[in-house]
Amino acid sequence: MLRRRLTLTSGRPAALLSGVLALAMVACSEERSGAGPRPPDAAPADPDIGEDAPINLSYVCGNRYVVTNAQSFPITVTYRVEGSEEEGTVDLAAAPRMDPAITEHTIEVRTTGAVQLFAGGRLVVARANGRAPCLSDAASPALSLSGTEAGEWSAPFSWPIVAIHMALLPDQRVLALGRLGTPQVWDPVSGTFTAVPPPAWLFCAGQTMLPDGRVFFAGGHIDYDYGLPNTTLFNPADNTWTSSTLMARGRWYPTTTSLANGDVLILAGRDQASVEVGEPEVWSNGTIRRLTGASKTLPYYPRVFLTPKGTAFVAGHVVYTRYLTTTGSGAWKSGPKHLYTSTRDYGSAVMYESGKILYAGGSRTTNTAETIDLNAATPAWKWTGSMAYARRHLNLTLLPTGEVLATGGVAGTTFNDFSKPVYPAEIWNPATGQWTTLSGNAILRDYHGTALLMPDGRVLVAGGSESKGLPSQKNAEIFSPPYLFRGARPTISSAPTTLGYGQSFRIETADAGTIAKVTLIRLGTVTHAFDQNARLLRLASTADSTGLTVTGPSSGNVAPPGHYMLFIVNGSDVPSVAQIVKIQ
Repeated sequence: MLRRRLTLTSGRPAALLSGVLALAMVACSEERSGAGPRPPDAAPADPDIGEDAPINLSYVCGNRYVVTNAQSFPITVTYRVEGSEEEGTVDLAAAPRMDPAITEHTIEVRTTGAVQLFAGGRLVVARANGRAPCLSDAASPALSLSGTEAGEWSAPFSWPIVAIHMALLPDQRVLALGRLGTPQVWDPVSGTFTAVPPPAWLFCAGQTMLPDGRVFFAGGHIDYDYGLPNTTLFNPADNTWTSSTLMARGRWYPTTTSLANGDVLILAGRDQASVEVGEPEVWSNGTIRRLTGASKTLPYYPRVFLTPKGTAFVAGHVVYTRYLTTTGSGAWKSGPKHLYTSTRDYGSAVMYESGKILYAGGSRTTNTAETIDLNAATPAWKWTGSMAYARRHLNLTLLPTGEVLATGGVAGTTFNDFSKPVYPAEIWNPATGQWTTLSGNAILRDYHGTALLMPDGRVLVAGGSESKGLPSQKNAEIFSPPYLFRGARPTISSAPTTLGYGQSFRIETADAGTIAKVTLIRLGTVTHAFDQNARLLRLASTADSTGLTVTGPSSGNVAPPGHYMLFIVNGSDVPSVAQIVKIQ
């Protein structure tokens, strides 16, 4: 899925350009003479280059790197290790017209130093050696649970399609879309599926829940790397679709982020001509506003979050993060640099508490994780505990206890090494920063796998692959986390269905004296290892003999308008079944 085409002079065939580049690199290599270490070359023009660059280099571990080609023609590139005489060439085939649209080659250098990559005599990217040890594919977990404390998986059950996109609807049903087949709505009570044919091919669109409960999609699929300009709405009230205003350009693999007033920010992706879209757009109740002062190309499906201050924070995949102001014509501001020295592409990220983000896994491949607190005076990424398993294409899912569940993914150093699946789930505790290994599922959940928290506290896990040469997982599993085996669950007797900002409200419950937490989790909209609006809020509460008085969210920056799951959690970390509430 990573392809950027070079602009060719009219009438010049791609094969000729490939040959010219190869000759130029040979000439560049031969013109240097003399002995001794090579001085560093000039830095590439864009040190913040993303994983969707046409020719790229990613650090993996040890002295290992991956070289990728996302162009429609073959090319030979040269690599050099700074401060040494070591260099070599790599022949990269043309990128295939499939998903993912890249070819790649792993190199392992002898010298511990930064590696530079040249094409046509030009330095296109340099990657530092992160000096990270190469992990085994299944590291020994530091802490592992067994029995019901490890959670429990259901047997796999069939789905009509591969659930590459999933959204939890306000009526507790699930909307699912794949690359092929008709989108479906699954009813978890009856177990039935309803086909809902859309007006556009929405594979690889961005998705988010609107304040009124409709699901918003930006972009869609013309061909691999070619995106539709459509915006499309699904209404769960009657299972109907509506086509909304066209964007200025198509988008394939964009991210959509709910803003404080209910508008939707649209970032990244490729247009109808397979050209990266740099200019952000904001959809507002059927109109679209272009942020003409904030054009910047970003990697596919950037991990974006609305901050408590109202800006959009681009947390990844690349090492350098960004803040985007969405008022007026828009403006970018530099953010804190990740501690992990390579891109965390196809890692997963969630806002596990207001303004606090966990980012784990990704790259080729890491088990590391980082957190950041955007509420701090000077936000900075900090290491948290590492997962037992290195994972790429994993899903992080917020749980009502405030913990975060990691499921699925693959290890290995290729884009999607499905020969090295990761089956055990892991759970992260924000209080300790440590991960605990839980029981494993039965089905490979690799690239295109999805996971979604349900109102009963279980996690729906589905999808996987549906690309050429890979198994297509037309099935799902349900994971019951350990908290469902710790005793009786507290119950909500009554709670309001709508909440206002800055207002207190009542939860009637016979279990008020045992309640330790009240949490809100936004309904999930997940695809490609990322729930595009995942956030959890902890609400302050006081108990009395009949229930809880709870302080609601302070503003739309903290909780964008829309539907959330409201949970009460007792002192044993056992959650209730959620009540769906609408914040407005």
